[in-house]
Amino acid sequence: MAATEEVDATQEETAVPEVAATQEETPATEVEAATQEETKAAEVAKAPATEGLYSVVDGNKLDEHSYNGFKQYRNWCARCHGTYGQGMVGPNLADSLNVISKEQFYDTVENGKSGRIGSMPSWNANPQVMENRDQIYAYLKARSDGAIGEVKPKKQ
Repeated sequence: MAATEEVDATQEETAVPEVAATQEETPATEVEAATQEETKAAEVAKAPATEGLYSVVDGNKLDEHSYNGFKQYRNWCARCHGTYGQGMVGPNLADSLNVISKEQFYDTVENGKSGRIGSMPSWNANPQVMENRDQIYAYLKARSDGAIGEVKPKKQ
């Protein structure tokens, strides 16, 4: 009988109550849920800041804000940066806007820049450029994101 009692005692010591297992699973599930929420938050944080910045329909029809940016770009920027931002005397802005931030773009427009290609003048004294730089940025961002091909934009 002593051997049977020892076996029963060993089984009781090694047995894991079902309640304990359930309690351990709950925190893991909560951790997974929290991780999923953190992942979603990180994706939102990484989402392009361009969402809602411009609207393009049928490959070349721009919202009014971006279309005005196109008109300003055509008047002030295209002679150096090309009709579609593809670069000429000045660098390719369609590519540059995939690398630089909006703040860097604004700083360059406001203060100008010297580089290996040449110098871009400061547009700080030009009220038309400074007042419309948001719109110019929206237009160029639509180009750099590939929302507009190398076609002349139209207004929606």
